[in-house]
Amino acid sequence: MLKSKFFALALLLVSGVTQASLIVNGSFEDNNIRANSYKAFSAGTVSGWDGTNMELWDNFKKFAAYDGDQYIELNAHGVNGAYSIFQSITTTQGDVYDVSFAYAARSKNNESFLFEVIDGSNDTVFSQIIDDHTVKTWSVFETSFVALSDTTEFRFTTITSGTVGNLVDALTVTSAPAVLTLASAFTTTSTTPTLALTSAVSVSEPTTGVLMAFVAGCLVLRRKVKSK
Repeated sequence: MLKSKFFALALLLVSGVTQASLIVNGSFEDNNIRANSYKAFSAGTVSGWDGTNMELWDNFKKFAAYDGDQYIELNAHGVNGAYSIFQSITTTQGDVYDVSFAYAARSKNNESFLFEVIDGSNDTVFSQIIDDHTVKTWSVFETSFVALSDTTEFRFTTITSGTVGNLVDALTVTSAPAVLTLASAFTTTSTTPTLALTSAVSVSEPTTGVLMAFVAGCLVLRRKVKSK
């Protein structure tokens, strides 16, 4: 009889199911404007958003949107001070969320703004100065955070002064992919492999290597920051 051996295996399987964004009008398409033009809005009149002013651009100045046809210029028409726009969504305390958005410079690579994630008590969950712009080239910022309250706010605030700069598009917030934990045992007393998520797995010793190869193939790498 083959000697029985038990192996404890903890495997994180990341679900490949695409999650819908929790942000309303994250690509700024709802307030439709004329093609190849721009229009200034107070943020509260743009679907899903609040704050100061913003400009909607529709592929303006021969620069195409990252997603859809429209995006915003954060340094908008209006007062020559800081501009700030924000949106709050419902979140579940303790859950993990993924965030991404595209950004580009309008005229100078040193344009910059502050991106913040703020909880329901007005405490900062995450804060990042975005200052690595490239003129008329989209880059993508990605991060994850753990919600600390049942509402979470996402805020963009200009650092660059004036009314020129900081193009933003495609804010997306999704629940992190579901994680399955495979905690199973392997025994060499059987030559027939059986796989189960919640019970023991009985396999012959030669089969272990095959299963481990399967495990490696299931790992999903996160996307990296990219340019478009």
